[in-house]
Amino acid sequence: MGATEYDYTSDERINIYESTFFHMYLKGESPVLNNGYKDVSVRDYASFIHEYVHYLQQITTPYGIKYNRFFLKNLLLFREFIDAQDMISVPVVLSEIIPAAQAFESELRGKNGSRNFSEGNIGDIEISQTDLDLAKAGDTAVNVGVYDFDNERVFPNGFQFGYTCVIESMAHLVQSLINPDLHHGDIPYKSAQLICNRLRPDIKDDTRLLIAICYTALYFNNPGHAFIMILKSVDESENGIDLYKRYMRDYSRIFNGQDMPNYRMMHTLMDDFVNYLEQVLGNKSVYVKKVIENCKNESCKGDSFLLNAIYKEDLSSIKTLDDILNFYGLPAIDSNNSDIVIPLDHDTNKGYTETASLLSLELITKRFLGRHGKVCIRYPICNRVTRENGKNLINDCCADLQWKKELPCLMTVGLSYWRIAGKVA
Repeated sequence: MGATEYDYTSDERINIYESTFFHMYLKGESPVLNNGYKDVSVRDYASFIHEYVHYLQQITTPYGIKYNRFFLKNLLLFREFIDAQDMISVPVVLSEIIPAAQAFESELRGKNGSRNFSEGNIGDIEISQTDLDLAKAGDTAVNVGVYDFDNERVFPNGFQFGYTCVIESMAHLVQSLINPDLHHGDIPYKSAQLICNRLRPDIKDDTRLLIAICYTALYFNNPGHAFIMILKSVDESENGIDLYKRYMRDYSRIFNGQDMPNYRMMHTLMDDFVNYLEQVLGNKSVYVKKVIENCKNESCKGDSFLLNAIYKEDLSSIKTLDDILNFYGLPAIDSNNSDIVIPLDHDTNKGYTETASLLSLELITKRFLGRHGKVCIRYPICNRVTRENGKNLINDCCADLQWKKELPCLMTVGLSYWRIAGKVA
């Protein structure tokens, strides 16, 4: 599952965070290197922060963990299917392997809501109580009507405000603290601000509080509806740190048949998430498990290292970034820098086996499921590195028949590691 930033400028850029595989793709340069940090443009630094927020949404919120746990389950079933076959035909059809996958994906789509609005211009919006009641009853995204004054048109079903709008609005808002000159579309990136302008104009300029409301909404089973409920009830004098802590410590949930505070529910979900990850890996997680333990410790206090940094520190400072990375860790990062950035074991200065395992599994699943075409998704990266450094990383097999490639690379090593080499028809 990927979260994407579309930057609409003269040189349109698309940055992606693939949460299932803990992997970030940046079109610009990364400020984080394997051996330290690098001075990059404000635009590149802010884009990195945008994608890093998606990484945090994945590992520190119930909805993010639940959402990615589903994809880990599918990944595990995909692996079990591959292991059971003597020969494999590509592409593999996911729905034939996992009958329940399509039904659950349909449920997720209902809560995820809209990724864009292209019918016209958004002059104003309207959210009716009926639509709020329907979203609550049906456990779906909230329907938002749109007024297009420029073209004198009304769209009663303009867009659906759900999980996608919440996470992208939060990432956009955090990014704007570093780079206010952003070129994002209204939907999904500015949807939270549009709703705030309409329902709570008294707090529309409090960017940090809006960030905290987005973040807190991800603790509910229907983030779009929860965002609006929290927005309508928040006191204009409330600090976002206190708002988050109040919901973490004082609100209880029925989870697995038990009434428990949010932080206890988080512990259960995090342990479950690591368990599924380890099943996919076929091995113990070292790095991700260590990061998750940090997240469990902060949830016990009802605290957020991220929100504290947003309120009290300068996010554009490398020192602040270093503090955040030391606490929450980092995913693998591909960018315009020459080398992929990976988490390193400080004792050995080497990468973790689980990182390489997930990166290779990402290449294999995307190629075998056929949703990204026949060309290996790392081909553009390897091609650039070959040109820049003279490393011979590619040949004709990269464009189609990767399982016939003899040059060592992440794909070929992964095919051997996952015991797939020699199985493809």
